[in-house]
Amino acid sequence: MEKKIKIHETAMVTATFRSMYPDLSKDKYAYLWASAGSKNHAEKYSNAVSNYEAHAHCLRNRFFYETISRLLIESKIELLINFGSGFSMYPYLLPESLIHIEIDLPEVVAYKEEVTQNWTEHGLLPLRNITFLASNFNEEKDPVLLDQIQEVKGKKPSFILLEGVLFFIGEEDTARLFQIFDEIQGPGEYLGSVSFRPSLEEKPVFQKLMTFVEGNLRKNQQFNYQTLEDNFYEGLKNYNLIKHRDTLALNQEYSPENYLNELEVLNEHMYILRKINS
Repeated sequence: MEKKIKIHETAMVTATFRSMYPDLSKDKYAYLWASAGSKNHAEKYSNAVSNYEAHAHCLRNRFFYETISRLLIESKIELLINFGSGFSMYPYLLPESLIHIEIDLPEVVAYKEEVTQNWTEHGLLPLRNITFLASNFNEEKDPVLLDQIQEVKGKKPSFILLEGVLFFIGEEDTARLFQIFDEIQGPGEYLGSVSFRPSLEEKPVFQKLMTFVEGNLRKNQQFNYQTLEDNFYEGLKNYNLIKHRDTLALNQEYSPENYLNELEVLNEHMYILRKINS
């Protein structure tokens, strides 16, 4: 029997997807994570679920890369806080002036810090200001984590990114995360989030995803599948939804020459919010 992968190992597959179309994703360093094993899982996933997944992940990375770059140029942010950072490479793609906090499971951030430090020392990556913090989003709010974030953040205007996380956690964990975001940020700061709409659950491509996940991913007791309506974001008390895009719209914007079959795309929705109250 082929070994099943853990939830956090899907981040390696995502990095491999980003490496397939670097001109689209704007991730020129994702190839560093693309091992024989991750390529094998990525190919298996694409064949079982959707051949558009690599393209879709590149579109998502491009959207947040462009959004964060613009806010930095406009001097609206100084800090990127990436919750569930996985093996994303935003720190090395964005200008050196941006400060970074990368948050993920202890084994993920420990491995990422060790490997990227080695790549930096060998000239494969540029030097960046990154603080790596460990957290499990299935556990109760960690006051130590909040103190660690605040020590770096101070009064710096931030962009919080929550990418590839909400599908894997439940309603209570989600509510707790957004409460943390509210505590961290002040008025005028930004939040980017990604999720599926519930309507996707009715489509065969989503059923293929679920079958693949059930058969190939090791799960723990806290694991949940989650989709969210737009009104979840529209109803956040202290945030305004200022931008909303999905995979299909991003394809028209960044890659109109490539046809995507709507029935075979795991259509993700990307939301940009701005904090309005303390």
